[in-house]
Amino acid sequence: MNKILVTGASGFLGTYLVPLLRRSHEVVATDREDLDVTDITAVHQVIKRHRPDLVCHLAALCGAAPSRENPPDYYAVNTLGTVHLLEACRRVGVERFLFSSSLTVHGASSDPVDESSAFSPRHPYAASKVAAEFAVRDYSQHLGIHSIILRPTLVVGEGSKELHALGDFVLKALRGEEIVLFGAGDHRRDFVHPQDVAAAMLLAVKRLDRALDTSYEVFNISQGQALSMRELADLAIRLVGSGRHRLGPRTNQSFSLYTLIDRAQQALEFAPRVGAEDMIRRLIRHFKETRAYDLPPHDLGHHHHQRAAIAGGLCQEP
Repeated sequence: MNKILVTGASGFLGTYLVPLLRRSHEVVATDREDLDVTDITAVHQVIKRHRPDLVCHLAALCGAAPSRENPPDYYAVNTLGTVHLLEACRRVGVERFLFSSSLTVHGASSDPVDESSAFSPRHPYAASKVAAEFAVRDYSQHLGIHSIILRPTLVVGEGSKELHALGDFVLKALRGEEIVLFGAGDHRRDFVHPQDVAAAMLLAVKRLDRALDTSYEVFNISQGQALSMRELADLAIRLVGSGRHRLGPRTNQSFSLYTLIDRAQQALEFAPRVGAEDMIRRLIRHFKETRAYDLPPHDLGHHHHQRAAIAGGLCQEP
């Protein structure tokens, strides 16, 4: 496979993936300035001009709370934008498509989910990804496009524009603030570093390159270690060397969501390298280097404008 077009290439995940791909492929890196996925004519022109061998679709509007405030934009970008890319691939003859979905399509579960678990989206962002997945499956099964969907869990790494529970715990410990665990602190989440997501995507590209018959596969991606919020808070406090936590009232975020990764390990030979402790150590180092813990919380980019996410392809939702 010679040429890969990546949407959302300048975003958080794209900055990890594109350098990996460029080691062995020609990469056409697009972001929202180059490609508005809601404009079907523009999408077709870009695909026709570059004629890639594979499209890697990362671009998306992200965030659970913003999606509730503006569902139409989320469906326009995340769902219809995906359909526009698939249709352009069909018209131009691009036969391979890699789509970045989200584990949030499964909603919440006290038991680990897997690729066959039911869809149960809790907000328009997740629902827009469910609808996009159906489009990918349809174009694969009926219109001849080899497709792989990856569903990463919460992507946690240095430089993320969105604050997540793990980063919040580390920042509060660095500031000497109290970490509040909502509910009993026993709900479980798993996380994954963007380095490992990019590695999984590279493996998916290689698998698509070998595809002979029209194929459609889905892989859930995480680092394979689900911890309770209490365990994560204790780990952050221990590694920072200071801090404390207390229990707060249960909220609508007090639910579990984590996944098995057996299928990705077996079929893709996916082997995550960055565990929870390493993620926290990297966050500590990053926050100290950038002195992020000196900034008030609203300056950390937690509520950045949703349109900026079109370039990113990274979503941090509960």
